[in-house]
Amino acid sequence: MQSYAAAVIYSSCTGNTRYLAERLAARFALPLFAVKNAGDAPQDVPLLLGAWTRQGGPDSRMARFISGLKGRDVFFFCTMASYADSPHAARCLAKAQALLSEGGNRLLGHFFCQGRLSPAMLAHSRHPMTPERAERLKAAEAHPNEADADALTEAVRQAFAVMPGWK
Repeated sequence: MQSYAAAVIYSSCTGNTRYLAERLAARFALPLFAVKNAGDAPQDVPLLLGAWTRQGGPDSRMARFISGLKGRDVFFFCTMASYADSPHAARCLAKAQALLSEGGNRLLGHFFCQGRLSPAMLAHSRHPMTPERAERLKAAEAHPNEADADALTEAVRQAFAVMPGWK
Protein backbone atom coordinates (compact mmCIF):
# COMPACT_ATOMS: atom_id res chain seq x y z
CA MET A 1 0.00 0.00 0.00
CA GLN A 2 1.30 3.44 -0.94
CA SER A 3 1.81 5.91 1.88
CA TYR A 4 1.11 9.64 1.45
CA ALA A 5 2.21 12.62 3.48
CA ALA A 6 -1.35 13.99 3.30
CA ALA A 7 -4.51 13.91 1.18
CA VAL A 8 -6.47 16.77 -0.38
CA ILE A 9 -10.25 16.65 -0.07
CA TYR A 10 -12.40 19.41 -1.51
CA SER A 11 -15.94 20.57 -2.10
CA SER A 12 -16.56 22.97 -4.97
CA CYS A 13 -19.65 24.60 -6.44
CA THR A 14 -18.24 26.93 -9.10
CA GLY A 15 -14.82 25.32 -9.61
CA ASN A 16 -12.89 27.85 -7.50
CA THR A 17 -12.03 25.45 -4.68
CA ARG A 18 -11.42 22.59 -7.12
CA TYR A 19 -8.91 24.80 -8.97
CA LEU A 20 -6.90 25.36 -5.78
CA ALA A 21 -7.23 21.74 -4.65
CA GLU A 22 -5.97 20.41 -7.99
CA ARG A 23 -2.95 22.70 -7.94
CA LEU A 24 -2.17 21.86 -4.33
CA ALA A 25 -2.38 18.12 -4.98
CA ALA A 26 -0.18 18.41 -8.07
CA ARG A 27 2.44 20.57 -6.38
CA PHE A 28 2.88 18.16 -3.46
CA ALA A 29 2.08 14.96 -5.42
CA LEU A 30 -0.83 14.19 -3.08
CA PRO A 31 -3.98 12.21 -3.76
CA LEU A 32 -7.02 14.35 -4.54
CA PHE A 33 -10.63 13.52 -3.65
CA ALA A 34 -13.91 15.31 -4.10
CA VAL A 35 -15.71 15.28 -0.76
CA LYS A 36 -18.30 12.85 -2.17
CA ASN A 37 -15.43 10.35 -2.66
CA ALA A 38 -13.61 11.16 0.58
CA GLY A 39 -14.21 7.65 1.87
CA ASP A 40 -11.52 6.50 -0.58
CA ALA A 41 -8.91 8.80 1.00
CA PRO A 42 -6.16 7.35 3.21
CA GLN A 43 -7.26 7.23 6.85
CA ASP A 44 -3.89 7.71 8.53
CA VAL A 45 -2.62 10.97 7.04
CA PRO A 46 -3.22 14.67 7.64
CA LEU A 47 -5.95 16.24 5.50
CA LEU A 48 -5.94 19.39 3.42
CA LEU A 49 -9.62 20.30 3.31
CA GLY A 50 -10.95 22.79 0.76
CA ALA A 51 -14.45 24.25 0.93
CA TRP A 52 -16.48 27.09 -0.46
CA THR A 53 -18.26 29.44 1.90
CA ARG A 54 -21.98 29.11 2.41
CA GLN A 55 -23.88 31.14 4.98
CA GLY A 56 -20.77 32.11 6.90
CA GLY A 57 -19.16 28.69 7.13
CA PRO A 58 -17.94 25.74 5.12
CA ASP A 59 -20.52 24.50 2.61
CA SER A 60 -22.88 21.80 3.86
CA ARG A 61 -21.07 18.86 2.19
CA MET A 62 -17.74 19.81 3.72
CA ALA A 63 -19.35 20.65 7.06
CA ARG A 64 -20.89 17.15 7.20
CA PHE A 65 -17.56 15.59 6.31
CA ILE A 66 -15.71 17.61 8.96
CA SER A 67 -18.34 16.62 11.53
CA GLY A 68 -17.40 12.98 10.97
CA LEU A 69 -13.65 13.45 11.43
CA LYS A 70 -12.04 12.27 14.64
CA GLY A 71 -8.54 13.08 15.83
CA ARG A 72 -7.10 14.24 12.51
CA ASP A 73 -4.53 16.87 11.64
CA VAL A 74 -6.14 19.32 9.20
CA PHE A 75 -5.20 22.28 7.05
CA PHE A 76 -8.35 24.17 5.98
CA PHE A 77 -8.62 26.32 2.86
CA CYS A 78 -11.67 28.13 1.61
CA THR A 79 -12.84 30.25 -1.32
CA MET A 80 -15.40 33.03 -1.03
CA ALA A 81 -16.58 36.14 -2.83
CA SER A 82 -15.56 38.18 0.22
CA TYR A 83 -12.06 39.38 0.94
CA ALA A 84 -9.78 36.88 2.70
CA ASP A 85 -9.28 39.23 5.66
CA SER A 86 -12.97 40.10 6.04
CA PRO A 87 -15.27 39.47 9.03
CA HIS A 88 -17.03 36.92 6.79
CA ALA A 89 -13.76 34.96 6.47
CA ALA A 90 -13.25 35.15 10.24
CA ARG A 91 -16.77 33.72 10.81
CA CYS A 92 -16.09 30.92 8.35
CA LEU A 93 -12.84 30.04 10.10
CA ALA A 94 -14.56 30.08 13.50
CA LYS A 95 -17.26 27.70 12.23
CA ALA A 96 -14.67 25.38 10.68
CA GLN A 97 -12.62 25.44 13.91
CA ALA A 98 -15.71 24.62 15.97
CA LEU A 99 -16.58 21.67 13.72
CA LEU A 100 -13.02 20.39 13.81
CA SER A 101 -12.66 20.71 17.57
CA GLU A 102 -15.88 18.74 18.16
CA GLY A 103 -14.09 15.69 16.78
CA GLY A 104 -10.82 16.35 18.57
CA ASN A 105 -9.13 17.38 15.31
CA ARG A 106 -6.14 19.71 15.20
CA LEU A 107 -6.15 22.70 12.84
CA LEU A 108 -2.58 23.09 11.57
CA GLY A 109 -3.28 26.17 9.47
CA HIS A 110 -5.72 27.84 7.14
CA PHE A 111 -5.92 29.87 3.94
CA PHE A 112 -8.73 31.97 2.50
CA CYS A 113 -9.01 33.19 -1.06
CA GLN A 114 -11.47 35.26 -3.01
CA GLY A 115 -13.32 33.40 -5.73
CA ARG A 116 -15.74 34.40 -8.44
CA LEU A 117 -19.40 34.03 -7.62
CA SER A 118 -21.51 32.17 -10.15
CA PRO A 119 -24.26 34.17 -11.89
CA ALA A 120 -26.85 31.69 -10.55
CA MET A 121 -25.73 32.21 -6.96
CA LEU A 122 -25.65 35.96 -7.47
CA ALA A 123 -29.21 35.89 -8.85
CA HIS A 124 -30.43 34.10 -5.70
CA SER A 125 -28.51 36.28 -3.26
CA ARG A 126 -30.41 37.99 -0.47
CA HIS A 127 -27.71 40.65 -0.09
CA PRO A 128 -28.34 44.09 -1.60
CA MET A 129 -26.06 45.19 -4.43
CA THR A 130 -24.25 48.11 -2.86
CA PRO A 131 -21.36 49.88 -4.59
CA GLU A 132 -18.98 48.21 -2.13
CA ARG A 133 -20.37 44.77 -2.89
CA ALA A 134 -20.22 45.38 -6.64
CA GLU A 135 -16.54 46.38 -6.26
CA ARG A 136 -15.79 43.27 -4.18
CA LEU A 137 -17.53 40.96 -6.67
CA LYS A 138 -15.63 42.58 -9.54
CA ALA A 139 -12.34 41.96 -7.70
CA ALA A 140 -13.38 38.34 -7.02
CA GLU A 141 -13.74 37.65 -10.75
CA ALA A 142 -9.93 37.49 -11.03
CA HIS A 143 -9.67 34.75 -8.39
CA PRO A 144 -8.51 32.20 -7.73
CA ASN A 145 -5.43 32.51 -9.89
CA GLU A 146 -1.87 31.16 -9.95
CA ALA A 147 -0.72 33.74 -7.39
CA ASP A 148 -3.45 32.45 -5.04
CA ALA A 149 -2.32 28.86 -5.68
CA ASP A 150 1.27 29.92 -4.90
CA ALA A 151 0.16 31.58 -1.66
CA LEU A 152 -1.83 28.48 -0.66
CA THR A 153 1.15 26.26 -1.42
CA GLU A 154 3.37 28.39 0.80
CA ALA A 155 0.79 28.46 3.61
CA VAL A 156 0.58 24.65 3.54
CA ARG A 157 4.38 24.33 3.41
CA GLN A 158 4.72 26.53 6.49
CA ALA A 159 1.92 24.82 8.42
CA PHE A 160 3.28 21.33 7.73
CA ALA A 161 6.95 22.17 8.24
CA VAL A 162 6.81 20.66 11.71
CA MET A 163 5.20 17.41 10.54
CA PRO A 164 7.54 14.41 10.29
CA GLY A 165 7.93 13.17 6.74
CA TRP A 166 6.42 16.27 5.14
CA LYS A 167 7.91 17.31 1.82
